[in-house]
Amino acid sequence: MIDYYAWGTGNGRRPLIMLEEADIPYRLIPTNIREGDQKKPEFLKINPYGKIPALVDPDGPGDKPATVFESCAILLYLGEKSGKFMGKDAAARVDVLKWLMFAAASVLPIVGALRNYPDMTVDAERVLDVMENRLGSHDYLAGDYSIADMAAVTRFTNMTESPLFTSRSNVKRWYETVIARPAADKALTLKFG
Repeated sequence: MIDYYAWGTGNGRRPLIMLEEADIPYRLIPTNIREGDQKKPEFLKINPYGKIPALVDPDGPGDKPATVFESCAILLYLGEKSGKFMGKDAAARVDVLKWLMFAAASVLPIVGALRNYPDMTVDAERVLDVMENRLGSHDYLAGDYSIADMAAVTRFTNMTESPLFTSRSNVKRWYETVIARPAADKALTLKFG
């Protein structure tokens, strides 16, 4: 069983969606970032960066324990481990990987920065326009539902009233479709303490 260390933030919920979607047995270990649990020596052994989320898989590659940190790295690890939500063939896998990297490098930092840096609006609009155009011809970022969607969706939970979000009907439809999935709903509404 995987030990999953997280708190109720977007970063903590992303891999939780995958754990639920892929029906991977896990034990949630709430790591209260308000109380500094992520800076304690026992957590720093798992993630020297001192941030949530992190996981410990006793059945990692080569039958050895594996530790993984960073939410998108965890999504990729769980996708590889389970063989789920990674694309149906090699070409689809390439799409999943490029949209996962788009989420990690553009959606998460740029859209996330809007809370504290409203002058990032132009950059956020550009990212959202890419999503809007893609989702105009595809149900999900990589075509089929994948870890790329799980990575990106949590960034929008606090901006559903923003004109940047509401003016993009394809992004809005995609978001509502993803969060309506039972596993995503459970991961996004789970109480951490």
